[in-house]
Order: sequence, then C-alpha cells, then structure tokens
Amino acid sequence: MLLAIFRDLVSKNRLFLFLTSLAFALYYHLVGAKFSTSFQVLLISTAIVTALSTFQLLYSYFLMDRVQAYYQLPLSLNRFKGSFLAVTFLLNLLERVLLLILFLGVRLDLLQSFKLVLLSLLVILSVFYVFIQFNTRPSFLGGVLISVTTVLTVSSLWVQQVPYMVLLSALVTILIFKNEDLVAISKNDQLLVAKRRSGNYFWISLFQERYFSINFVFTLIFLLLILIQDYEAPLKIIILLTIASVNTPLTTLISADKDLIDHVKSLPKSRFFYLMYYRVLLTYFLSVNLFVALLLKMVVIPDLGILFLLGVMLLAVVEAVLHLLIEIYFPLRKWNLKRECWKHPRKYIVPSIVFLLSWSLLFCF
Repeated sequence: MLLAIFRDLVSKNRLFLFLTSLAFALYYHLVGAKFSTSFQVLLISTAIVTALSTFQLLYSYFLMDRVQAYYQLPLSLNRFKGSFLAVTFLLNLLERVLLLILFLGVRLDLLQSFKLVLLSLLVILSVFYVFIQFNTRPSFLGGVLISVTTVLTVSSLWVQQVPYMVLLSALVTILIFKNEDLVAISKNDQLLVAKRRSGNYFWISLFQERYFSINFVFTLIFLLLILIQDYEAPLKIIILLTIASVNTPLTTLISADKDLIDHVKSLPKSRFFYLMYYRVLLTYFLSVNLFVALLLKMVVIPDLGILFLLGVMLLAVVEAVLHLLIEIYFPLRKWNLKRECWKHPRKYIVPSIVFLLSWSLLFCF
C-alpha cells in the first residue's frame, strides 16, 4: 500500500522539481547571500507551507476516479489512511521543511528540530481531518470540530511544547481513524457552482475548485507575515508583489482541463473565450495588487503616491497578459495529479518577471 501511494504521489516531474530546488537551496545556503531569520518565523512558515501543500495534495488526489479503486480493495480504510499520511509526512519533510531550513538559514538544535518535525506532523493530521469534515455531510458538530482543531493547531505555534504537540497529534489521529466516511470528490459536484449566476466559464471553474479559496487565504496570511517582519521597505515591496503574483489554481485553469485547450482551438471565435479568461486574470491581479498597495501605504510607506498606484495597476495588466499567453501557447498536458500541474516549474516564470519589474517600479516611483 505504501509503495502504491508513493508511486501515485511521486512523478518524474515532481522528482526533477525537488532535485532542482534542493540544488538551488544548497547553493543559496552555502555560496549565496547570507540571510537568516528566527526559529519562530521558521515554525510559522513551515505551518503555512505544510498546510497549503497538504490541502493541494488532498484536493488533487482524492478524486472519485482515483480513490474508489482503493476503497474497493480488501483492505481496511484505516490502513489506507495511515499509508497515505505516512507518505505525505515523509515527502513534506523532504520537499518543504528541508528546503525552508536551507532558504531561511535557521540553525537548529536537536530540540528545535524535533519540534519542527512534530509541528509538520500535527499540521498534516489537522489538515487531513479538516479535509474529511469539509467533504462529508455538513453538520454543526463537524463545524465545531473543524474550528477546535484549527485553533488548537495554531496555538501550538505559540505554546511550542513537545508534550502539547504530541497530545494534539494523538487526539487528531484518533479522530481521523474513528471517522469511517469515504471521502471522494466528484468532478460532477456542482453544488457550489449552481449557486452562482456568473456566465463566465472560468469564474465557475475557479469557484468550483475549492483549493483556489484555500490558496487565496494562505496567500493573504503570507502577505501579512512578510508585512510584520523587520525587513527594509524596498525588500517588503518586492516580496509582497512577487507573492501576490502566484496563484496556480487561477493561472492553470486551461491546463487543468486536459481536453479544453483542443476544444477551444477548434472554435471559430476562440479569442472571445481567451478574453473571458483574461478578464478573470485581470480582475484577480488588480484586486490583489491594489490590496498590497493599500497595506504598504497603511503600514510601511505612508507617503506612497498615485504614481506607485498606477505602476502597481500596470503590473497587474502585465501579469494577466503573461499568464494568458503562457496558458495559450504552453499549456501543461502531461500530468497525473492536478497537483503536478499546480507545482510545475512554469509557475515561477511570471513571478520572476514580476520580481524584476518590482525593482524597476521602485527606481521609477
């Protein structure tokens, strides 16, 4: 079972991305600029990245077509859950925690390392339990359990006591294995979409993809985390605008539907379909960039003028155009899990350009 799930989760593209990221992180850590931060920031970053990555994996893996085959095997549901959680935990340590330690340059003693591993495990367990509650029949008790689990998990970032983390992990594990619901996300589930009257196909697809909302919330958390750090104002501006340019569920809407790109190209007026997608991209990036500009003016640089605001809006237009062109001419086709589509190295192209343009924006305004 462990090997089967491992083969499902690890592809050649994922392995290549991990090795490339590891090589870059090692170079940055050993040769590049020296940058370090506190253990508290490392803990918060680990919790955010682990939660986001785990949600991403769950919403791309637990599709009806994939997991119903596992449910039909003569194996216990708990064995499947345990195997999945074990593989997810080990991969997260390698792909997320290790890279964060190298990039953030935090020196850890044995106790701190153990706390970091425990936190990673606790977050994965909590996210998995919340995911189960989200995708089963809603109930008042389920909502209470989601709230309590979330609050207790977040509280571990401040308590930072090993017994507390172990106890919480044990309690959440019991809740997971006591739950006998079979979680499988159907592609035909239109409950959320039916409530929306928007005629834009991409808005409908976006709101149907629950991971988009989760990604957006964690993006805001990341923005606020960077905002409260003791970085110089120009560095904050660049980092905030770069982070705001990343939202893979939004920027891979065409690639995430394998048959859509061929269907659209066969339409006599496909440009109108692309313009529909462009409006969604532009609306999102304008909203997020203006929100970042507002935060910067309120907290970091009160004297930011109208020219900076216009520059940020122009940057949003460029981001939307670039993402649209990439999706039209370089759609992602060879992927197994939708997570591979979201994690493809292609997602770093536009943020890299935004990073460079942000420097230019600072010099101009």
